[in-house]
Amino acid sequence: MREEPVAADLVPALGILASAMIFVSLFLLYQALAERDQLLAAKRAQDRPLQEAQQVTTQFRALAGGTANLAQGGHAGAREIIEGLQKQGIQIRSGP
Repeated sequence: MREEPVAADLVPALGILASAMIFVSLFLLYQALAERDQLLAAKRAQDRPLQEAQQVTTQFRALAGGTANLAQGGHAGAREIIEGLQKQGIQIRSGP
């Protein structure tokens, strides 16, 4: 009767364990790379709308600043527009 396992008896078990660990590691790497690609695609899909929103914001600020300058100069219609914007909670700073 053998009381202690012989090293040769452990080789198949260690081989199976090592193979399983490599398989799991490769699977997790594949999953991480796939998720990374999906996140990059989602970011690329958001880039154009974000740029368009920034452009609209810039244009609105320029238009509102010009309108504020006209209102300060005494233009009645511009004053009404600025007052309407202020009632909606939009603060306008006049441009240079």
